[in-house]
Amino acid sequence: MEPAPAKLRAALEQLPLDRLRVLEPASGPGLYLGHFGPGSRGLDRSAEVVAASAKRLPAGRDLAVEPADLDQAGWALPYRDFEAAWVCDVLCHVREPSAFLAELRDCLRPGAPLVVVEWTLPAAGALVGLRDALARVVPHAKEILNEPEHLRVLRTDELEALVADAGFEPTAQRLHSFHGRPLGRLAARLTRPFWPVRTWYFRRTD
Repeated sequence: MEPAPAKLRAALEQLPLDRLRVLEPASGPGLYLGHFGPGSRGLDRSAEVVAASAKRLPAGRDLAVEPADLDQAGWALPYRDFEAAWVCDVLCHVREPSAFLAELRDCLRPGAPLVVVEWTLPAAGALVGLRDALARVVPHAKEILNEPEHLRVLRTDELEALVADAGFEPTAQRLHSFHGRPLGRLAARLTRPFWPVRTWYFRRTD
């Protein structure tokens, strides 16, 4: 199994996802899923991806990617009582993010953490045009923020309101892009107004 990506390594410092039963919608073949606790499940609508995951995931930990279409109402019905959810680059793809998040909430135990990783634009406000321009020149940002397959690019405040309206309360926010780098914390603080990649931590309200 490959080392965990930087965004997940940063999250593991905040939450013991490697020991929790995690639900990962739109998981792909298991890049992140293989680092979550026993009994974790990934979801993907591609039959090819589901098949490929069987070769990628480590054996003996009851990990699996299962077929599910997140744009279809009722996809959450078979999935219940998870201890956490990892939602990475999903909100830009689902047709109705509010409906998706409402179904996701039903999959989690009360108080369970939700980690959302998403490319975003800065919050609306003063000099937003300049901040948008700066955000788009960050390495890889221009390609990702203009990806034609993405249905939307949210602003940070839009994302926070969307998840809160679905029944989650925010607990923390972190810039993971500088994780583990020299002076990373200082760089994250200085670039926070325009750096577009962020990780949010929420919890399901009771």
